[in-house]
Amino acid sequence: MKQRNASAGTGQHKSAAGRGQGLLEPALLAVLASRPSHGYELQRAVEELSGGLVCMDSGGMYRILRRLEEDGFVASNWAEGDHGPQRRRYELTSTGRALLKEWVERLRRRDEVIHSVIELVEHSLGSVAGASARTRSRETDNSKEI
Repeated sequence: MKQRNASAGTGQHKSAAGRGQGLLEPALLAVLASRPSHGYELQRAVEELSGGLVCMDSGGMYRILRRLEEDGFVASNWAEGDHGPQRRRYELTSTGRALLKEWVERLRRRDEVIHSVIELVEHSLGSVAGASARTRSRETDNSKEI
């Protein structure tokens, strides 16, 4: 039997910091912040908005949506489809919007760390690249003397 999150519906929720490292959850929340959507629309919108960098399989997406709904961040209902059967339509709740704001801050901090690491790597490559250039320059000078 699946246990529901004890915080669901109580106004208490896990912060973004306790919700994993991936980008799928904040990407789904961001799309839902702009408009309610059904699963296929969500999947397509996330892939389009990320330039194809954030891709997800349908099963994984629905697991995330189910967890977000159990935790009170997303609500869903059945809606008539434009073509074909009813589809589940998801929308962001007010606590989901608060979670998305937490994600923004967490992603900004992650971005700062990533930029720091990039600068460190570039700096270390600069000293290696500089040493290689000096070596090539000396080799060229030596060949001119011969």
